[in-house]
Amino acid sequence: MPVFWLGIVLRYFFAETRTWFPDGGYVPLTQDPGQWAYHLILPWFCLAILFIGFYGRVLRSNMLDTMNEDYVRTARAKGLPPGRLLGRHVLRNSLIPIVSLFGLDFAAVLGGGAILTETVFDLKGVGWYAAQSVGGLDLPPIMGVTLYGAFFIVVFSAAVDFAYAYLDPRIRPT
Repeated sequence: MPVFWLGIVLRYFFAETRTWFPDGGYVPLTQDPGQWAYHLILPWFCLAILFIGFYGRVLRSNMLDTMNEDYVRTARAKGLPPGRLLGRHVLRNSLIPIVSLFGLDFAAVLGGGAILTETVFDLKGVGWYAAQSVGGLDLPPIMGVTLYGAFFIVVFSAAVDFAYAYLDPRIRPT
């Protein structure tokens, strides 16, 4: 389901009909951290709900595949406790595809999801600025926002590579 449709539905049911959450707007973090988080619950949920199911399926599949590996059977035969076996051996190796997907999905959020979410929830951020620039056919701000997004995509790609080295000892430099 598209982020703009989900955002409108969430805003209608939880901010306008029931008034459990604020109807758009933004409170700076330095002004009131509690209100800042309260105002961002719906946008965060709107962005996260699109990825939760997919990540859950991928992680479950990878964990089931990893459970049948030889090193896991060896660790189980040596008497390793089940919690340590799942956390140290299975989950750690199963997170490598999740880290890759997270790095790619961050680019998708910066490229389109955050722009639509900020527009729907009336948040005055970089995405809202990009949407206003596109609406006004103003090219320099669009190029600036694109460079801003590209910078963070490169930074997240490097962070993903460092996370690989932490999660998988075979990737660490010698």
